[in-house]
Order: sequence, then structure tokens, then C-alpha cells
Amino acid sequence: MTTHRPERVSERIHQEISVIFAREVSDPRLENLNVTRVDVSGDLRIAKIFVAPRGDADATRETIDALTRAAGYFRKRLAQSLDLRFAPEVRFQVDQSIEKGEHFLQVLEQVEAEERQRMKSTNKQMKRKP
Repeated sequence: MTTHRPERVSERIHQEISVIFAREVSDPRLENLNVTRVDVSGDLRIAKIFVAPRGDADATRETIDALTRAAGYFRKRLAQSLDLRFAPEVRFQVDQSIEKGEHFLQVLEQVEAEERQRMKSTNKQMKRKP
């Protein structure tokens, strides 16, 4: 029998953590931070929270360091709002999917530009032939 409890808990943690970021966090390193998804282990003991910080690599590193140092606070706040026997251990990770998506779009645009260029050269060759 498949249980959907980890999925439901993930959604609830996602909601709660987003509210905490929006209302309670005043650290400037954690501004403009998006929680993209939350994965909870099957036993509900570990919550991996994927975030998408804005900024360069140094700013991202500072953001993750700040989140790691504040993990205890976030775990305590989650324990207060979730009805679980144990508050899950909170682990923050950078979500690479946005960067991968942007790279994919850049490659796609490059391929489209090359295809347009190839079509133009083909059309010119066809016009030259009598």
C-alpha cells in the first residue's frame, strides 16, 4: 500500500517555510529567496528544502550558509506548526533546475538561430539557380 503522507507533509512544510520567510525572517541574505520544493523522507525525519536564491555564486553560498546556521530555528518553527511526532531535520539545498532550464532555453535559442541562418542560405541558393 502506497502512502501519500510524505507528499502531504512536504506540501505543508513548503507552505509553512514560505510563510516564515515572508513574515519572520529579517536577514538580508535571505531576501528574494524562493522555496521551489520540499522533499520529505519516507519516515518524515528529514526535510530537504530546495531554494532558488537570486545572485551570483558568492551570494548563493552566503545564503546557504545563513540557512544552514538557522536550520534549528526553522525546525523549531515547523515543530510548532506541524502536528507530527518528530519535527523533521531541515536541510537546505540550492535548486539547480532553474539554472538548467535557463541553459536549455539558451541552447534552444542558439539552435533556432542556426536553423534560421541555414534556411536563409538555402533560400538564397534556390533563388540563384535558373
